[in-house]
Amino acid sequence: MPFLTLQSGRKLAYEEYGDPAGVPLFYFHGWPGSRLQGELFHPSGVKHRLRIIACDRPGLGKSDFQPGRQLLDWPPLMTELADHLQAEKFHVLGVSGGGPYVLAMAHAMPERLLSAGVICGAPPLKLVGTQELMWTYKLALWGQRHTPLLLGPGLAVAARFLGLPRDHSATRLFLKQQCERDRLAMSDAELFRIMTSAGRESLLSGARAVSTDGNIYSSDWGIDLADVHFPLRYWHGARDNNIPPALVERFVKRLPHATLTILPEEGHYSLPMLCGGQIVAELLGKNGGTET
Repeated sequence: MPFLTLQSGRKLAYEEYGDPAGVPLFYFHGWPGSRLQGELFHPSGVKHRLRIIACDRPGLGKSDFQPGRQLLDWPPLMTELADHLQAEKFHVLGVSGGGPYVLAMAHAMPERLLSAGVICGAPPLKLVGTQELMWTYKLALWGQRHTPLLLGPGLAVAARFLGLPRDHSATRLFLKQQCERDRLAMSDAELFRIMTSAGRESLLSGARAVSTDGNIYSSDWGIDLADVHFPLRYWHGARDNNIPPALVERFVKRLPHATLTILPEEGHYSLPMLCGGQIVAELLGKNGGTET
């Protein structure tokens, strides 16, 4: 696993997938998540000759913690990483909690982007509100504000849950609550391994790191949406229980050059796990591509 030592002296951990000689695509993982989630798009990288670079956000996984980190601290880190990898121009793709980081790139450094895509992305909660959010996310946000001492034990339990096999009763109960397409996605042993290992790596980083990362979603992002002129493409599942599409619709309408595609049968997990290949092909302006 390679590291980049940043100008600050902190280390940024990343992994590469796809075609090592391909066009760079920076992948931004969800929350909780880590660089390991980038493996979901390895087949798309091979097929479309993309060099997929997925890094742990500061404090998560193997990357060093950055105190007081805000959303707009991200583009300077990616500038350092892109320069280190000699990637003058590149695509950016974010899933779920990685979505805001795509927006930050489109806002701060559009001149270096080839395309920008977001799959089941998180909207700015300060702008759209939290009323329709899934109860577990509401609980996490409430807990961060009111019972921070319980966050550590709670994350430890969540990490243990992500280590359970698919046939465990707790896992089966969780899957029973998901839509049909999400259950189908999680029934694939390899995709299940990637998602759970990426989440577990993040949760084991500790309460401070996961909390700092999570707080960004309800913070002021420092971006005037009307000033984001780089074309952004959003894909969302109509049956997404984690991030209701209505929240994303309200958000995307405020972006002058963004499009939103709602897939009627897809959920939060099926969109990147089962439709990721097709979405990458669409982002690149290519036809077909049904691989994961």
